[in-house]
Amino acid sequence: MQLTTDISVAVKKNPLEALSVAISKLPQPVRFAEGIDEIIIKPSIYDPALPGNTSLGMMMSVVNVFEDIAKLVVVESDNPIRSAESAFHNLGCTTALSERVRFKNLSQDEKVPVDFPGNFFQKHEMPETIENSQFLVNLATLKAEPNICTIGGSVKNLFGLIPEKDKSVYHDAIDDVLQDLLFHYKPDFTILEMTNVVLGKREEKKTKFVGGVVVGEDPVAIDSYCAKLLGFDPFDIPHLLKAHNQGLGQAAVDHINVHGTEHQKTLLEKSLRDCMLPKGI
Repeated sequence: MQLTTDISVAVKKNPLEALSVAISKLPQPVRFAEGIDEIIIKPSIYDPALPGNTSLGMMMSVVNVFEDIAKLVVVESDNPIRSAESAFHNLGCTTALSERVRFKNLSQDEKVPVDFPGNFFQKHEMPETIENSQFLVNLATLKAEPNICTIGGSVKNLFGLIPEKDKSVYHDAIDDVLQDLLFHYKPDFTILEMTNVVLGKREEKKTKFVGGVVVGEDPVAIDSYCAKLLGFDPFDIPHLLKAHNQGLGQAAVDHINVHGTEHQKTLLEKSLRDCMLPKGI
């Protein structure tokens, strides 16, 4: 894939300012289909007791940006550590946003059979809510996941769309699973949050405040750009290389147009370099 793609970065003291500035720097405004009445938001909430989740501040910022466009539905699925409902509650979402958005547990949603390209899934039962999605906002966070897929970010966040509680059964084939999810559920808009970046293992609870955000329509380009800043070659990350080769996104950093001021880009580059995320933990 050789076409260029546009992403935008911002580094600010609070999530709303960072998100608003990053979106404003894109060469084209966010594109919505005519007559849209619902927007699905998929945050990244692994375990609210540990760092690395979408922050409440960023969640509220996304609601502020999109709530005048259409009704908002925030979705997440169960995992062995917590239910989707407890994830929303313990992150503070239900208290802060219950009157502004609807929350949906994808594991409890009605299921419909979905045809996939066959990288891993040929057909799989998936939540009806996302199958009927008019506009999907992928609200991810950046972290090192060397034992799973090297970099956890925008593409990996789609893994949480799978309704099964124990998704670890797919870890051995995660690169192929992610290709199927990206093909069928490619987000309409992606936000990669770096308010606080996890240093090392989540359980150690070490983080660094970065205050960054990267936005755009191409989650592969966003992850590839951030992987490069962290010292990884995107083509050495299997799920990014496969997505690039299948035409699902741009992983060649010299074909990614990064918008934002040079000062903001330098701040993000320096902050991520200072994080020194280990590649072999």
